[in-house]
Amino acid sequence: MIFYRFAHLAVGGLYRLLYRLRIVGREHVPEGGVIVCVNHSSLADPVLVALALKPRDHPRFMAKAELFRIFGFNWLIKKLGAFPVERGTSDITAIKGSLQFLKEGSKVLIFPHGRRVESDEEAAAMKAGAAMLAFRSGAPILPVYLSPGRKCFVNRIEVIFGEPFFAEKTDGSRVEQYAAVSERLRREIYALKAQTVSKQLSDD
Repeated sequence: MIFYRFAHLAVGGLYRLLYRLRIVGREHVPEGGVIVCVNHSSLADPVLVALALKPRDHPRFMAKAELFRIFGFNWLIKKLGAFPVERGTSDITAIKGSLQFLKEGSKVLIFPHGRRVESDEEAAAMKAGAAMLAFRSGAPILPVYLSPGRKCFVNRIEVIFGEPFFAEKTDGSRVEQYAAVSERLRREIYALKAQTVSKQLSDD
């Protein structure tokens, strides 16, 4: 935890200098376990979300298993909160790990698109992983919008936290319920774009 707090302070200072990091709505982050769901455009996104959260809210996030086979780097990403997932499979171990972290009161970070989306493709469907975890754990879902653009001293990076919501059971099959929650999540993430400074400036 000491290592994480030090990294949070040092890297946070660097990003504020390079990208004028702006954080909005952090008061919406609830206590205890929550599924933090973010749009995904850059490899740096897990770091940005971690910096936007308070150090005490050290997030856990899935990373492809190949990264844990790199000597030295595996130690670092574990310290930063990553745990492995075998992509392209239904990794039961990773799912159980996520549920356990939520039960323990941790923040679990998920990119519900399941891949990087280079631009704001608002129509892009989201996978059902977040909805599945929400139904199985009872934890709330926290929508977060990350502004695109990662050019130093050029782009302002903005992290906008929305209001958390719970997955509600409705009539229909499990697949249909997952799809309904995923669609709500997609809408709520991209609705947060209106709160970014870059969006406001472009609309003026």
